[in-house]
Amino acid sequence: MVSFYGGRALIEKKPWGDHFRFTIDGRSGILSATGVTKYLDKSQALLPWAVALVGTHVTSTFEARKGETFSKDEIYLVVSEAIRKPEEAKVAGGKTGDAIHDYAHAFAKAEIAGDTLPEVPKLEDMPAEEREKALNGINAFLDFYNDHDVEFLKMEQLVYYNSLLAGDTKEGEEVIEYLGILDLLARVDGKVGVWDYKTGKRVYTDQRYQLSGYRKAWNSNPDNSKLMCVESGVLSFSKETGELTVCRVSNEESEKDFKAFRGLHAVALREKELEAEYKNNKKNELQ
Repeated sequence: MVSFYGGRALIEKKPWGDHFRFTIDGRSGILSATGVTKYLDKSQALLPWAVALVGTHVTSTFEARKGETFSKDEIYLVVSEAIRKPEEAKVAGGKTGDAIHDYAHAFAKAEIAGDTLPEVPKLEDMPAEEREKALNGINAFLDFYNDHDVEFLKMEQLVYYNSLLAGDTKEGEEVIEYLGILDLLARVDGKVGVWDYKTGKRVYTDQRYQLSGYRKAWNSNPDNSKLMCVESGVLSFSKETGELTVCRVSNEESEKDFKAFRGLHAVALREKELEAEYKNNKKNELQ
């Protein structure tokens, strides 16, 4: 049982299949920060990437056999292979991201506990190309640690925001409520902030919105008054090279991001209502 807002909210963590279910004062079904930001349409960024992978496979295959005549079946085979390339890249990128995240997680955990820092893994079970990307990411993480004054403070912290308990809304007004697990709380160059590890081509807006939710929840809880965040940050590792992009967001900018997060929160709530209405209507049809 975890206490928030001076004991005014109690959250219990219960096993739920391969995951966990959280209940707040006996209530379940509370939105998560990731559940809020999933309603942001990211297709404009992902579609060009997917199309480029498909096109590159098709053109490179035909260029490699320039001058040859392809049968209809061979063309179909090339196209079907090309269609699978985005999903294959996602799987490979996921493994690369997992390797980087696992090392960064182990490194931060060891530093907080005062244990021996982990050695860079060999990753011999990964294909050479993906291993190189993962090692690039791990070395980029170590460069970030060595180039900045970094102190890891807390990891995988449950956060909870309730706008009524936080004093941001009054009795009778609509309450904004959500919870989440923040990856890392760290002091970087003297500034305490909420940080997250991500893998992708760049830092996406939904990542900033999610972090703004974590930062808001952390700072709004009076139990954290001695360790307030003054920024949030993303360590984004490239899927293609493993290179690191560091995004640091001030509280002022994060407040602007939180306005967008609140809008997505309203969308998520409405989606839940409409889904419940749909299921109820289908149930009535069967009776």
